[in-house]
This record gives sequence, C-alpha cells and structure tokens, in this order.
Amino acid sequence: MNIRKHWKRLLLTTTALFWASCTSENENTFPTIGQDMSSAVDSGVSSDSHIESSNENAAESSSSEAKAPSSSSAAESSSSSLNPNVYRLASNPSVTCTSSYINGGKCLDDDDAKSNKEAIQRKIDEYKKTVEENQTLTLEQLDSLEEKINANLKEWLDADYKAYRTPKTHCTHVDLGTLVYKCSNNESYEASTLATDSENRILYTKEEHRAKFPEKYQSSSSSEPESSNSATPPSPLCQKHDFTTEADFNKAWEDDKKELLDIAKKELGTNLAEKDSICLDRVERTYWSPSTDVIAKKQTCDGETVVNPRYQQELDTLKASVKKLVDKCIEYSKIEQIACVIDEMCPEYGVDSKCTYKYSCNDGLSCRRIMNESNMNCTDKQGKEIKYTHEEFEKKYYEKRRY
Repeated sequence: MNIRKHWKRLLLTTTALFWASCTSENENTFPTIGQDMSSAVDSGVSSDSHIESSNENAAESSSSEAKAPSSSSAAESSSSSLNPNVYRLASNPSVTCTSSYINGGKCLDDDDAKSNKEAIQRKIDEYKKTVEENQTLTLEQLDSLEEKINANLKEWLDADYKAYRTPKTHCTHVDLGTLVYKCSNNESYEASTLATDSENRILYTKEEHRAKFPEKYQSSSSSEPESSNSATPPSPLCQKHDFTTEADFNKAWEDDKKELLDIAKKELGTNLAEKDSICLDRVERTYWSPSTDVIAKKQTCDGETVVNPRYQQELDTLKASVKKLVDKCIEYSKIEQIACVIDEMCPEYGVDSKCTYKYSCNDGLSCRRIMNESNMNCTDKQGKEIKYTHEEFEKKYYEKRRY
C-alpha cells in the first residue's frame, strides 16, 4: 500500500507541473518592473502542500493583483535604477539629462599662478588696512598679527614658487571645460544656471529651487551685529603705517656696508695685502636678498609716532650681517693664508640647480665644494684626501677670484 500511495502522489505532482507550465506559456505571465520578483518565482514552485492548497494560492494571487503598484511608485522605482550620471528635470520628470564637459583642454598653470599671486596680494592689502585703521586691537594684538602675517607670507610665497616656478615637462592643471546637462528633450543647460539636487538627481532652475526651498535662502543671522565702533577703544590706541619697500631695505644695506667698510679700511691702513683687498672687495660686491616681509616703518600710539620695533629689528639684523663679513676680513688680515684659484661650474637653470666650485691652491691642494654646502672634499699634492668645513678652509686659504 505504501508503494501505491507513493506512486499516486508522484503522478499528481507531475500532472500539476505540466498544467502549470501550459498555463504560464498560454497567458504569458512574466514579472514586470515594480512587481515583487519573489512572488513570481514562488508561483512556479511545486510541492505537495502547493497541490493540496491550490485554491488558497489562487485567492492569494488574486489579492496580489489587487495590490499592484501605482504609476507614481513605479516611476520612483524606475528613477532609483537610473545611472548615477542621469538626472531628471524638476519641471518635467519624464525628461532625463546626463552631465558632460565641453570646451575643455586649456592648460591653467599660468592662470593659477596669476590667481595665487592676486590672492596673496589681497591678504596683504587686507592686513595693511587692518593695522593702519585699527580702532579695536591692543598693541600686543597688533604685534602678534604682524608676526603672523609675515610668517604666513613666507609660507605662501614658498608654496607658490614650488607649485608654479619649478620647471615642468607637462601641464599640471588642465581645464575640464564647462559642465552642461544634455537632456532627452533635445535641450542643453549649463550647470551654472541650475540648482542641482545630487542626492535625488533632480535639476531645478534657480527660481524653482528658491520657490521650493525658501528656507535655504534665508539669512542665518536674525539680528544686526553690534557695531565695532560701540566697543571701547584700547589704551593706548595704536596703528602701524608707512610700509617698507624692497628699495628701503636695499638702501639700508648699502648704507651700512659703506659705513663699516670705511671703518675697516682706516683700521687696516692704505697698504693692504692682496688677500685683504680681495676680502674687502668681496664684501663690497655682496647684495641683500629682497625681503618678503610686510613691515611698517612707523608706529603711532595715542598720537605719538616712533619707529616700529619690528622694522628697527630688521635694520639691526641687516647691519649685523654686514659687520660679520667685515669683521672676518679684519680677523683674516692678521694670519698667513695660501692663495687658491676658483673655477665655477653651474648647470642650466632649475629650481634645484647648484653650482660646483673647484679650488686649485698654491700648495698643491685641490678641492671641490657644492653651493650652499659647508663641507669641502680636498686632495693634497701627495694624493691624500682631506675634508674641511668651509669655515676651516677660509682661515687657511683665500680665494683669488674677485666677485
């Protein structure tokens, strides 16, 4: 009996599968966008329980059809399946648009360099205006601001030099062009004329966006800020003004140099040795590297004007630099030194280019030194290798080449 019961059930299952497949082919029942794919799959699964409760499944199928998705929910589902680069017009969601760039390819390196310099100059001008017209900052705050702007300026200019003045073999910033949206209604719109909802991928005209989201265009401040003039001015009330130029520092350097060289020449006398004359001549031919600092020459507090302390500090530093060079000539005049002839070899210009100096000395010593490096690699006439620091070498040898 058990075998016959088993075969009976198997026959019923096979018959059910046959009729289910025929019904599916005849009625063309396929899942559509927006329908539940799992219910479509389940409708083709065959089991004993399925056969025994076919009437219940038919009722569930009828109920499922009654709950078919609305056209709006189907549209949302369709929108969610779009490529991330596809947008819809807020005014007509049936119109789809894709973004692209046109008229690109221009190298922007030169434009970036110009723009960066203009941005630095705007910051300098803003700083000057702040300290010249100050009515709220204490003297300590002015000094701190002066320190900060000059530290920042060095960083800005150094970054600008590295970014835009380093020799390049290729363009580092290429213009992508103008961003536009090309739409299925055969229209194109520049992105700058639209407000883009990137999360929902909807394009609004700016008027539409303002009308729909007025809260986004409201001012974040509900009250008028207090006037800065209402604050009590600090005491003493100070301003910094009369800003230095490159010419000011160059003149200070030349004046200090002439004064100190005149003193040294009087001390050494008129009959200078060759090495002493070369040393002083080298000092006279030195120049001052242009300053990048933004420094006011004058400081006025409660109507009394004095030299700005930072400017005086810079002048003192310049004079100390010249004096160090002159004092070295006076020191070396008192010792015997050996003459060396220098050959200079410099590569083509580049941000990292460094000259190499070759020394051929009267005692048979040969040396090489790389620009800005202190160590010198030398070989004496017996072929023995000797290392000197530049300072050690200068005390024993003098350079015959005039600068």
